[in-house]
Amino acid sequence: MRRLLLPISIMAILTLFAACEQDFYEKGDSENSYLRADFVEAVVGSNKQVQYVVTDENVQLPLSKAYTANWIQRADTVYRAVMYYSQRENAAEVRSLSRVTTIPLTRDTTTNGSTWTSDPVGFEAAWISTSRKYLNLGLILKMGATEKSARPQSIGMLLNRVDTAAKGQLTGHLQLIHKQGDVPEYYSQRVYISLPLQELTVDTLYLTIDTYDGVVRKGFLLSKD
Repeated sequence: MRRLLLPISIMAILTLFAACEQDFYEKGDSENSYLRADFVEAVVGSNKQVQYVVTDENVQLPLSKAYTANWIQRADTVYRAVMYYSQRENAAEVRSLSRVTTIPLTRDTTTNGSTWTSDPVGFEAAWISTSRKYLNLGLILKMGATEKSARPQSIGMLLNRVDTAAKGQLTGHLQLIHKQGDVPEYYSQRVYISLPLQELTVDTLYLTIDTYDGVVRKGFLLSKD
């Protein structure tokens, strides 16, 4: 397995998140059969409780009651999350709200003079949010128990380059960077991550991911023209 040569400070530590894998669907006309799932921005107030969310379709939803969780550590901030809920009139009744880690973007193509390399991941999906604010990824990572002193698993995103076409269109080329660290590969865990796109003023994106089944490349059109 190839090793990742980069400082941990520019990587998201993957122990911070795990995808919510609860199955709320029930057949028939039950309460759970009407649940929805959306990626959201959870807006937290001064009391460290979620007051309302904004979905990836730019719909603002107040909550039927304020929501709190142990991963909410800061007041007056916004967290990326995935929410399972039922809609009651004009409010959302939350059944589950799980944090989604946002990953950092780096433009340094080398670190300490060495070219970036990446450990493989399992790939499930990649898509641009309807609001065009995030690139979302569904990945399968290998997990296992570690000692407290072990190097954690981490992930980030490298902007290799931006190309300019003859008519001025900009194309960004991204590489997912993953470091297994000292985490053993005992079992598989589905995780979701999001890359904020505010810094990427490009018309088209191409993403390269090193997976256990080979290299995966995906393209996305960001321009509305």
